[in-house]
Amino acid sequence: MSNPVGVFLKKVIVGKSKNLISLEDPFARMQRLLQGRQVTGILDAGASHGRISRKLLTRFPRAEVFAFEPNSLYSETLQQYAREEPRFHPYFVALSDEKGRARLNLTAAPGSTSLLTPNRRMRELFSADASVESSTEVDVITIDDWVQSNGSPCIQILKFDIQGAELKALRGAARTLRESASLIYVELWFNPGYEGGPLYGDIDSFLRSQGFMLFDIYKPKYDPRGVLTWANAIFLNPARVKA
Repeated sequence: MSNPVGVFLKKVIVGKSKNLISLEDPFARMQRLLQGRQVTGILDAGASHGRISRKLLTRFPRAEVFAFEPNSLYSETLQQYAREEPRFHPYFVALSDEKGRARLNLTAAPGSTSLLTPNRRMRELFSADASVESSTEVDVITIDDWVQSNGSPCIQILKFDIQGAELKALRGAARTLRESASLIYVELWFNPGYEGGPLYGDIDSFLRSQGFMLFDIYKPKYDPRGVLTWANAIFLNPARVKA
């Protein structure tokens, strides 16, 4: 039976035409899902100014966060936080499925910056945010290589918000997914925003091949025409987490 209060909120406050939504805080849900498990390692891909890292460190007080952010705009903020919080460790490189160098497209709104290029539809609909103003070369590594080179920390939670580059980063984490990951929080695109970027089905298919299942979808975003564009989602490894 549906929750009448939830139905009311969705129809009156959110709008009944936009019904793909969870009103729950995804970070509170993560904490409940992993209750009783000792979470010691969290990887934050696309850390920006560290807001999500801070939330995760609060929810998981025994964990360390390894935060990856290639945009130099955020470097001083992240370094300052690392000086204040010994459990926070920033790395100023990008994540992908191979090691090397790649071009980072710096957009008008820093949150749209990506290793991929915003497509024409994205630039037309979000012209104030998605226009590429410049680009720079950055170092690129894989998660598995980083884990192996840094004492093999046990990574139980992985968070991805890297503007269309999520699937490549996940492919570069195949061993970590098999050996330790319990929960993944990832941005999903339902309609393409970046050239060559994966859609929901691509990420879902890959994660299922690695033993994960979709748990729920959070914070859907719609374009100015009302088309569902992206959202965040929790995926679980049911062998490690009972939902």
